[in-house]
Amino acid sequence: MEGFKQRPDAKSKAYQRFRHRPHANPLSDMEIILPAQRPDQFPFEKFYSMQNTPTKFDCVDIGCGYGDFVANMSKLNQDLSFLGLEIRDKAVAIAQQQLIDKRTNENKCNNAIVLRCNCMRQLPLLLPKQSVKLLTIMFPDPQFKNSKERRRVVSTMLVSEYAYYLEEGGHFLTCTDVEDLASFMHECIKLNGNFEEVEEANYTDLVKCALGQMDGTADAARHQRKDEDKRVFKHVWVKKM
Repeated sequence: MEGFKQRPDAKSKAYQRFRHRPHANPLSDMEIILPAQRPDQFPFEKFYSMQNTPTKFDCVDIGCGYGDFVANMSKLNQDLSFLGLEIRDKAVAIAQQQLIDKRTNENKCNNAIVLRCNCMRQLPLLLPKQSVKLLTIMFPDPQFKNSKERRRVVSTMLVSEYAYYLEEGGHFLTCTDVEDLASFMHECIKLNGNFEEVEEANYTDLVKCALGQMDGTADAARHQRKDEDKRVFKHVWVKKM
């Protein structure tokens, strides 16, 4: 596909088994080149090969890792456009190769892309106001040290930014197996004032689908291997109308 550059190293089994750097500093001045410098300039036709080329991203997964969630969700919701964002270059290469393989071999995931992006700095270049139906953040880096707390991908400032991108009635999903981080994220979102927590009885079909696929990612599998009985804290919020 024109928008993705196939990297031979991403196909290598040795490369995929290699232990990649689990963290990246989003506050560093790394130069990440995006396909556009404004949301209305994004070349959708170069990345998506859906029958009807989308004009916005319906579902955005921040910190998508190797793209498992994006790939699985796109196959189950072929009328929506999915965008996975990840800051680590090697993880992005593997995620993009996964999508390329599924498009080539299965004719699937034509409605999904993964881009390298520093979400703490570059989201305004990609996402229009009130354009996203579903925003997900799964197993984010907990940044345990107090000195690194400002690197967390959920903060009072960033939650306000996420609210800007979500459409009214859009949903915001978070999950983590770190209880302190779960409490921190919950408090940030609650204090924002733009969101209210959703009871399970009121979950939409898309939210139910997303919650079901959260457990099928590489991150979820890794956490289960560490401790099968360890609790995963999942929260669902809706942007107020």
